[in-house]
Amino acid sequence: MTNGVCKKMDKQLEIIIDSCKEAKFHMVKFDTEFGKILNTNEITTVDLTKNEIHRSIEYTNGDRLFVYDLKPTSTTMVDNELQLLLNNLQEAKVIEMVYPNIFRWIYDGISIKAYAIIPSGDIKQHSTITRYGGTEMFMKILKQHLKNIGKMHKGRTPDYNFLKNTEKINETELCLGSINVSKGMYSVGINLSQTYGEILLNSKNNIHIWTPLNKLVMKYWAREINPDFISEAKHIKLTDTIPIDDTYKIYPPCVKNLMKMKHKGNFNRFILARYLLSIHKPQDAKFVYFAVLANEEREHIKQGNCSSQWNYILNNMKRYDCPTCQELRRFCPKTDCGLNHPLEEIQEKILEKKDAEKEKS
Repeated sequence: MTNGVCKKMDKQLEIIIDSCKEAKFHMVKFDTEFGKILNTNEITTVDLTKNEIHRSIEYTNGDRLFVYDLKPTSTTMVDNELQLLLNNLQEAKVIEMVYPNIFRWIYDGISIKAYAIIPSGDIKQHSTITRYGGTEMFMKILKQHLKNIGKMHKGRTPDYNFLKNTEKINETELCLGSINVSKGMYSVGINLSQTYGEILLNSKNNIHIWTPLNKLVMKYWAREINPDFISEAKHIKLTDTIPIDDTYKIYPPCVKNLMKMKHKGNFNRFILARYLLSIHKPQDAKFVYFAVLANEEREHIKQGNCSSQWNYILNNMKRYDCPTCQELRRFCPKTDCGLNHPLEEIQEKILEKKDAEKEKS
């Protein structure tokens, strides 16, 4: 191996390590769907000319990497890669014109992507992110918002139904500097003032134009995409509470699984309390809450910091309303329950009961 090739591979390794350094994990992805999580030393043993390196979109501090791929989601096979790049470049410039110097741009060998950091690891940002229904929901909403900018530029009608976005958020992203095995090109940082030819040449030779990622300012985005405008669609709020008799059978499966846990812990108790307080009167909700706690945990929450959790949630229900499906997903069974919101079925029961009472009267 010549000295020049060695220096080029050393530079590639340096870029990849820098791209991965604050990620929760990074991994080598083989030519199948499987991969292997690596430590920093192991990455030096990987053949970077033949294997892709992916990084977690989650950072060690809890932040998330926001990735907006300008490749149409309906496109599985790209017939005209040059035309796709030209279209991407045009759309990226429009987004950059609307939101200058907020996103960083990369070309991954197939399409152009926008990068930024969502400060979900900053506790001060949680109240704003929660208004959107959590980090993943905010990602989907922001992606659709950027997609709408591209649609309007093309004279197409924007789609403001943010909640029907079923696009999956990938847990990993191809590292900067890594080869895209399917194309033999590299993921590189770009400048939108470059020509398509310069972008392709840089991707072929793994040459980067790069500046550090920006953290999104959530107060700014709350003004740009006001979560209150989509709150009615995103959150179901019951018009009436329901008694605890015979309600357990219509709790969603995720809540039933949460209630069955022998030890729930502080965060899971927080989720459960929000759910129960959103459907029952406070005294009924508290009865169910304590009934599903093990003796040891029930005694634990009577003292220390945990003793005030219930009253804090009760007094702040406008801020901490019913948890979303995203927040409850970790408790879901493998089979899909078909619900879009944890209160969906209960709301239907309440409406059916009211309709029956109207018919009687």
